[in-house]
Amino acid sequence: MAVIDLFLYFILYSFLGWCCESVYCSVIQRKWVNRGFLNGPFCPVYGFGALLVLFLLRDVRHSFPALFLSGMVMTSVLEYITSVILEKLFHMHWWDYSHMRFNLNGRVCLLNSCEFGLLSVVVVMYIHPAVVRMTGRIPELGRVLLAVLLLLIIAADTIVTVRGLLIMKGKLDDLTARMAELRLKTEEGREKLRLAFAERTDALKEDIDGRAEAWRELFTARMEIMEADYNEYKDQLNRRLAENTGEYRKTLEETRKKLDALGDRMRQLDKGSVSRWVYKRLMRAFPNLGDEENRRLLDEIRKKLDSSSKKES
Repeated sequence: MAVIDLFLYFILYSFLGWCCESVYCSVIQRKWVNRGFLNGPFCPVYGFGALLVLFLLRDVRHSFPALFLSGMVMTSVLEYITSVILEKLFHMHWWDYSHMRFNLNGRVCLLNSCEFGLLSVVVVMYIHPAVVRMTGRIPELGRVLLAVLLLLIIAADTIVTVRGLLIMKGKLDDLTARMAELRLKTEEGREKLRLAFAERTDALKEDIDGRAEAWRELFTARMEIMEADYNEYKDQLNRRLAENTGEYRKTLEETRKKLDALGDRMRQLDKGSVSRWVYKRLMRAFPNLGDEENRRLLDEIRKKLDSSSKKES
């Protein structure tokens, strides 16, 4: 009967541990959390921990400090070993206390160890005496039948849980392999894209420089033509000015001043705002500009020159 009683204690404390763990995590996350390795309301690690504390710390069960410290150390060692075993079996981290202060490899931490020490005191001094009295009232046959029923439930739950974990692990491994393959292809594609972009950038830069230079030469040529026309018209005006007097001479003088102002603006345009860096900026913004677009822009420049001249007049 001792084995039956131990098993019933194990089941009971596994259930109580599940209750404490689920309520604790639910309060922190502000939603219900079914905490535990199994699908059912059992946390076996709490059952094992309770049995270890109950039977290995019997000699110190009347000393609060000794029971607290011994229970804290014993349950922390159990938690650490359980973490390692589960990680080795399923290649997954089941809990991580790395964000907690005074943790050991993220598997145990001081806060939880103190809580386990306090639980050890409560279980040994207060809960277990009541449990012994309660189980003692159950008939021997009833305890056997109850133990067998709970064993079948726990066994079925364990089989279902482990099978589900193995299936999930296989899917995770497959997903990890697919992600690694996708990452490799993505990196290869990114490298190809980077090289292609670099080649395109170099070609585009050469094209930009070439277009900018051609545009500047075109603009310079047009400016020279306009300046030649301007000089020719100015010479004609000077000749007429020399030949005429009176009111007509005054009108021609005003016209010559306007021409001088227009010439200054043309030279300022060539040296200032329409400079090489502006050409490059425009070509970067509009890399596919064609000759038709160049002519349109030059026409816009002429229109601005004309409008500026009209405003001043």
